[in-house]
Amino acid sequence: MGLNLSNCQIAKELGLNEDDAHAMATHLREGLVAKVPDVVLDGEVEADEVYVIAGHKGNPEAVKKKAARDAAAGSRVRRDEALWRKKNRRSSA
Repeated sequence: MGLNLSNCQIAKELGLNEDDAHAMATHLREGLVAKVPDVVLDGEVEADEVYVIAGHKGNPEAVKKKAARDAAAGSRVRRDEALWRKKNRRSSA
């Protein structure tokens, strides 16, 4: 029987009450976790690629063009919002 079973499955397999199976499984799982040694990282790490800008992948001109398009789109949105506010002012009455 594996440890990746639900408490209900364990109870059925062993012919136990679900509460008893839960208590036993909890105790067993906590004991396994307590015995796991702390991870110690040591040595060198090699990285194949690093992305400074997402989507860059050796094409900085495409990133610059995209940034310019996004900035232009943002200014259009701000302009449209300002026009909407101007047309839809609340009345002071």
